[in-house]
Amino acid sequence: MEKVKLSELPNETMLSYEDSNCTLTPDQLREQANEDGDLMLHTWYVANEHRWHPDAKTMLRQYIETQYNEMYEDWDDRAFDCLKQEHYDQIQAVLNEAFNGDHATKYWMLDGPEVIIDTLDQPNA
Repeated sequence: MEKVKLSELPNETMLSYEDSNCTLTPDQLREQANEDGDLMLHTWYVANEHRWHPDAKTMLRQYIETQYNEMYEDWDDRAFDCLKQEHYDQIQAVLNEAFNGDHATKYWMLDGPEVIIDTLDQPNA
């Protein structure tokens, strides 16, 4: 697994640890770690921003498949026959409008390298 030193990270890099509800820059981590040593008990990673995008076709397919158990044989085929590409496009447009803001769609993944905490007392210049 790739590892990177805290002292070598640019300050715009976002860091976090498993089950955390926040991200910190390297400078913020240094500052908070000097105040709260418990932060060093965690394994820190570079956190990368991702965006969630709902997909109308996938959502409808999953819904119809879950309803299949409540309905009669071949009901799902008949339901799918009712849906045309224009329907998916219209539903997708509504979903895109509803979920176009940062608040609903932005999330962080710990898919960057592990961070080696090699310095706490000096912010990155």
